[in-house]
Amino acid sequence: MSPGSPVNRDTARHAVNEAQFDQFRQQVQYGQEEAAPQLDQLRRMEHSTQFMDLVAVCTQFTVTAGRIVPNLRGEPYDDAERETILRGLARVRASADWIENAVTRGEVDLDEQLQKLLKGSGE
Repeated sequence: MSPGSPVNRDTARHAVNEAQFDQFRQQVQYGQEEAAPQLDQLRRMEHSTQFMDLVAVCTQFTVTAGRIVPNLRGEPYDDAERETILRGLARVRASADWIENAVTRGEVDLDEQLQKLLKGSGE
């Protein structure tokens, strides 16, 4: 078999292709190893942002309620107003329970009834 024969050319071409593929695979693996710390940092930043958002929403609700409720002394509410507030409170309680389950148990899925309640159509 001569060096220029079709069999030798195919074998050489296959060896070159295999070497290129191995080099590409090593580059991909290196890239993944290099990216891992940045991905971890990104996940931590996202977690911190979500944590701060939850703290902020809880604080905002508490502060706003603390500002409004003391001024309610002697304010008469008709049945429709009272029902509207009670429906809102049911949504607040459901949301608080949902947040608690997400934080303590990692359960973030909404069941159908909770979805309706949070949208205001499940009372």
